[in-house]
Amino acid sequence: MHYGKAVLLAGPFIIGGYFAWMRKYAKNPDKYPFEQRYNKVRKLLLRLDHSFDVKYIVEGKEKLPKETYCLISNHLSAYDPLVLIDLLEEPCSFVAKKELENKPFAGKIIKGIDGLFLDRDDLKQSLRVMMKVEKELKEKKKNWIIFPEGTRNKDPLRLLKDFHHGTFRPAVKAEVPIVPVALYGTFRVLKRKPVYKQYPIHVKFLDPIYPEEYKDMTTQEIATMCQDKIQQALSYELRSKDLAEMKKVDKNHKFNKIY
Repeated sequence: MHYGKAVLLAGPFIIGGYFAWMRKYAKNPDKYPFEQRYNKVRKLLLRLDHSFDVKYIVEGKEKLPKETYCLISNHLSAYDPLVLIDLLEEPCSFVAKKELENKPFAGKIIKGIDGLFLDRDDLKQSLRVMMKVEKELKEKKKNWIIFPEGTRNKDPLRLLKDFHHGTFRPAVKAEVPIVPVALYGTFRVLKRKPVYKQYPIHVKFLDPIYPEEYKDMTTQEIATMCQDKIQQALSYELRSKDLAEMKKVDKNHKFNKIY
């Protein structure tokens, strides 16, 4: 019923969007204003949230810089980019894994908001992608979302995977603020079982790190600092808050039950 409800409520809009705008945005994005494309995608994703009974518990959003920035997040689920786009009214894009490029819906949506596809097995291609992100940050075209773990952490109770320091170079070279954000709860949304009446997702935007703060640091030091900040938010705040929220929808929910 979890997926059935999503199909009934959001399916027609996804299929309709595929024929009405996804394909043309993906094929000729430059013909349409980026803000128009972003708002169309965001509207569809917000509808998907509703169909999946997602509930957001958001902290620190007021800390987001007014200027162009690079957002750095932990990665627990394929749902993570959707969450951040849903919450960010200002247009942004993100770096996705190469495997999504040819997916009929996801691939076209990502292309429609100028997302980039990174091949983790091709160093030269990865460098080209990061250089393009750097160029766009320098030109103040849009904000960017990067998941520096490089892949999903499939066990949300484990420590974060090491952040790849190379993913911080675009922000450092463009001299833009780096915004760490901690996500928790996204790993439940796309699972078939168990089914809940509501799916809480915790999002905590941490204090931005401005160029004057990191100018004398290496990218490895910046990566370690961001990883520590996000890990602290997860371990000492979000997991306990998530337990309290999940108790409201499942009185038998336990801390060590990752679903």
